[in-house]
Amino acid sequence: MVSAGGDDHTRARIRALLPEHPAMRTMAVATLINASGGGMYLVIAVLYFTRIVGLSPYQVGVGLTIAGLFGLLAGVPLGHLGDRYGARELLIFLLLGCTAAALGAALATGFWQFVLVSSLLSVLDRGSAAVRGGLIASTVAGADRVHARAYLRSLTNVGITIGAAVAAIALHIDTRSAYVIVIIVNAATYLVAALVLRRYPHIPPTPLAQRASAWQVFRDRPYVVVTLLMATMAVQYSILDVGVPLWVTLETTAPRWIISVMFMINTVVVVLFQVAVSRHVETVPRAARVISASGVVFLVACLLFAAAQGRPTEWAVLLLLAAALTHVFGELLQAAAQFCLSQELAPEHAQGQYQGLASTGFSLSTMIAPTVITVLPIGLGVPGWWLLGAAFVVLGLALLPAVAWAARTRDQFRPAALTLAARSPQRAGAHRRST
Repeated sequence: MVSAGGDDHTRARIRALLPEHPAMRTMAVATLINASGGGMYLVIAVLYFTRIVGLSPYQVGVGLTIAGLFGLLAGVPLGHLGDRYGARELLIFLLLGCTAAALGAALATGFWQFVLVSSLLSVLDRGSAAVRGGLIASTVAGADRVHARAYLRSLTNVGITIGAAVAAIALHIDTRSAYVIVIIVNAATYLVAALVLRRYPHIPPTPLAQRASAWQVFRDRPYVVVTLLMATMAVQYSILDVGVPLWVTLETTAPRWIISVMFMINTVVVVLFQVAVSRHVETVPRAARVISASGVVFLVACLLFAAAQGRPTEWAVLLLLAAALTHVFGELLQAAAQFCLSQELAPEHAQGQYQGLASTGFSLSTMIAPTVITVLPIGLGVPGWWLLGAAFVVLGLALLPAVAWAARTRDQFRPAALTLAARSPQRAGAHRRST
C-alpha cells in the first residue's frame, strides 16, 4: 500500500515536470498533438510521393527545396502580424490553414501540385512557428521563457517519436490507403491543436504607440548578426540526421543498428535533460558563455566521430556512442542558450517579428546543413570532421562579442517611452506618486 505522503510526493514530482504557467500547459498539449502528426508525415512523405504518386526522388528533392525557400519568407511578416493583431488568434488561423494544406497532400497527383501543397504548408507551418515563439515570449517573461521553450522542445521530440512509431504501421502495410490515412491524421492534428489553443489566454496586441515598423528587425544589425551566427551553429543538428548514417555505413566497421541506437540516445537525453539544462541558462551573459562552450563540445564530438574511421568493430561502436553522447550534450547547451538569446535580446513590443527572424534563421540552417555535412566530413573524411569542429569553436567565440554588442544596443530598438522608463525608474515612480 502506498502512503498518502508517497502519493503527495509523486504528484509533486509530476507537477514539477509540467510548466508552472497554465497557458504553457495549454501550449504543451497543442505542441504534443501537432508534433505527433508531424512525426507521422515526416516518416511517410518521401515514400508516399515517390512510390504512390510516382514522382522521382529528384522531383521530391527539388519540390521540398522550393517549399523551403517560400517558408523562409514567412517568419518575419507573419510574426509582425502577430504583434499587430494578436498572436493567439493568428496562430489559430494559421493552424486551420495548415489543416487544409496538409489534406491537400492526399490530393496531389503531379509535380506542380506537390510543389504547391508543400510550399503552402511550409509557409503556414514556418509562419505558425514564428507566431508561436512570439506568443510564448509575450505570455511569460525572463527565465520562464527559456524553461517553456525547453519543455516544448522535449515534448516535440516525444511527439515526433510517437508519430514515427504510428507511421511505421503504414510503412508495413505499404498501400495508398494506409499512407492517405496517415496524411489525414496529420491534418487532423493541426485542427485539434487549433481547438486546444482556444483555451489559451488572449494576449493583447502591441499598443499602437509602441508598434515597431514592419522591418525593424532587419535594421537591428546586432540581433541579425547573433541570429546568423546561431543559425550557422545549428548546422550541428544535421550531424545526426545526415552525417551519422553516411559516416557509419561508408567509413566505419560498426553495424548499421548503431545508427538507430544513436538516434535513440539523442531523443531520450533531450527529453530527459533539456529542461534541467535550461534552468542554468537564464540570463544573456550566461547564455553567451554557454553557447560558446557548446562549440568546444561539438569539436570533441567531431574528433570522436573521426576517430571511429577504420577501427575494429568494438572500438568503432564505443567511439560512436561516446561521440553521440558528447554531441547531444553540446546540443542541450546550444539549444538552451539559443532559446534565451533569441527571446531576451528581442524588444518586448516586437517579439513576433524577432522570433520570426529566429525561426527563419533555423529554417536557413536546415537548408544549408546537408550540403555542409556532405562536403566536409563525408566529402573530406577525417580532415572534414576536424574543420567542422573547428568551425563550431570559431562560431562560439564569435558569439561572445556579438551578444555583448546586441546587449549594449537594446535601448536603440525600444519605443522612446519604454526606453525612458527603463533608464529612469525612480523618476517614473515619483511621477506616479505625484499623480
